[in-house]
Amino acid sequence: MRKTLMIIFSLLVFALPLSAFSINSLNTTQQVDVSRIIRKNQSIWKKQIQNVDIINSEEFDDNNSFVATSLDQLRNHSKSVIKGTIYKLDKMNSPKNVAYTKASVHIDQVISGDKTLKNKTVYMALVGGLVSLDSLHNSDHSGDFNHDVLVKNDQAPLPNIGSKIITGLVPNVIDEPSEYNDALRQSGFTIHNSYAVDNQQYNLWIKKSHSQKFVLNNPKVKKQSFEKKLQSLTTEINKKYNH
Repeated sequence: MRKTLMIIFSLLVFALPLSAFSINSLNTTQQVDVSRIIRKNQSIWKKQIQNVDIINSEEFDDNNSFVATSLDQLRNHSKSVIKGTIYKLDKMNSPKNVAYTKASVHIDQVISGDKTLKNKTVYMALVGGLVSLDSLHNSDHSGDFNHDVLVKNDQAPLPNIGSKIITGLVPNVIDEPSEYNDALRQSGFTIHNSYAVDNQQYNLWIKKSHSQKFVLNNPKVKKQSFEKKLQSLTTEINKKYNH
């Protein structure tokens, strides 16, 4: 009996390291695949935007959105608060006079809200991006107007592919009639695969690939009265979720 137990113990000793090795190998392979996909998507997007004219803008459709200045406010006002990775950026259909970009975001962590979102990839419409010049100026002309331009919103720069983000999400109410919802549906957005950022102007934090911490994705927030509160919230976010 004792001899049998010793044999079983020896088998377990050798089997456990092999199992651990297999799991680690799988994780490494997955990481390599993800990195390869991100590099490929970065290259595609770079080619699309490298030779286009740039138009700077500070316009937002909803300037009266609630601004969360604490974690409790962020959690309570949003359906979910997530940490994710920008995997892909695509040109999408946009309403007249504005530009949006279709961002594919992998949910790495659900900070609060719907836990089933973890490890899913969802679409978000981010302000700015590629749009035809005639659409941007609501023009029926062709020729010089019939080419793409890159709209850069100075209060919400487009995150780089590969960047980490932290933000609150709310469901897209795509069934309601509007030019914006028409554009979302035409670009493949549904109520099941997409969410809206809950105040992209002031409640979106970005951590670039080689950065050490998350920063608020609005370089012009210094003009606002709630700047200090947002700075404190950014510090708290880094303490709790920058890992």
